[in-house]
Amino acid sequence: MRRRRSLRIYSRVSTQNYLRGYHASFASGYLAGKQAAAASFHQPFEGTSIIIPTFNQLKYLRSCIESIKKYTQQPYELIIIDNGSKDGTAAYLKSLKGRVRYKIFKVNLGFAGGVNQGLMMAKGTSIVILNNDTLLTKDWLSNLLTCLSSDPSIGLVGPVTNNLSNDQKIAVNYKTTREMQRFASSYNRSNPERWRRSKVIFGFCLLLRRDVLKRVGYLDEGYVNGTCEDVDYYLRIRLLGLDLVIAEDTFIHHYGSVTMRSFRDASRHNHVYFREKWGDWQQIGRLETVMDSAQPDENRKASDFYPTHILVKGTDSNVYWVEHGIRFAVRGGEPAGPAVRLPQLDLWNWPIGADISAESLLRKIAALSTPIPDLTEGGLAQTEDGEMYQYRLGKLHRIVTKQACTAWNFQQRYIKPISHDEKNRYAEGLPIIAPPIVKAGNI
Repeated sequence: MRRRRSLRIYSRVSTQNYLRGYHASFASGYLAGKQAAAASFHQPFEGTSIIIPTFNQLKYLRSCIESIKKYTQQPYELIIIDNGSKDGTAAYLKSLKGRVRYKIFKVNLGFAGGVNQGLMMAKGTSIVILNNDTLLTKDWLSNLLTCLSSDPSIGLVGPVTNNLSNDQKIAVNYKTTREMQRFASSYNRSNPERWRRSKVIFGFCLLLRRDVLKRVGYLDEGYVNGTCEDVDYYLRIRLLGLDLVIAEDTFIHHYGSVTMRSFRDASRHNHVYFREKWGDWQQIGRLETVMDSAQPDENRKASDFYPTHILVKGTDSNVYWVEHGIRFAVRGGEPAGPAVRLPQLDLWNWPIGADISAESLLRKIAALSTPIPDLTEGGLAQTEDGEMYQYRLGKLHRIVTKQACTAWNFQQRYIKPISHDEKNRYAEGLPIIAPPIVKAGNI
């Protein structure tokens, strides 16, 4: 009897020791895992981030996600940005229980705003920007990745489809989803001879590398809801000397403008904004010359098309003076004049230099605002026909539009009138474009 009681006590003590050891080990392992996850949070993974902005149209989103899961064999993460849907999209995303990463917004950020939120979350070494009204097909991602990785001069890759307004559209005769998938299974055979460089590529499905994202930055949220932001983005990528490639060996289904049918006014606004930012087609033709003559250069980035001698800021309270590709933190007082707000990706493309005092900065800006007989570094000039330039390191850099001039707060600077003969004495440097508008605070 006494022995049986001793055994029960021993068993109870052993169990308690076991549980204490288990819980201690669990807590230790959980903490170690949490710390490891936090340490690697900003590290990219060898896979693809698939970003889908969505607004209502739950039926299409659900079908799109199901097709991704069924036909994507490569490592990927799925990021959904809900732009204020009212049709149960938020509840659906929550029901997926960790199989996707998502953000749910109460308001519509627009296509560009939604994509930018996804880009900020993305961890993949490659990134797909995808419409919610698409159906993915056999080998779609492997084919596009093969094309993208074939040449470092490729900046964007897109597939062909059944419904689009450019030459990415091909003729199809299927009637059902099952027939479409049979067609795609036969069609999607990786073949470099079917990769075609193009000057235009539309944004229903875009693949790019992370290093290209770091160089070109985010989409411009000056475009509301949708249309034109993909054109803006590929123009900026082409300015880097990178190519657009249509992978004609890869087909995905596109229902077409499902989300955008209610946004006719947005389309009109976006076309006006596009023209104000880039100019007319003659002006864009001049940029085409820069694009076509650009040699592949992995060091070229969006900030190379920004001016010098400017005040900028990111998402925190720091203000920087940018001069000849280096940013200097302004210290010791209020900066002289308003600073242009830029995304952090753009700021990081300028290496940091020593601090600059507010007093010294005031003198620099005063000098640029005072009429002088000769062009000086960072000074502005204007020809008789109204074209504006900034002088930098012996070259004149054309400011492509009035909007670009306004965006960089050049209104208060002195603008020296010059003749065409005077202008032609200088070599012409890279053009100066307006920076993208990015409204989100957490970047």
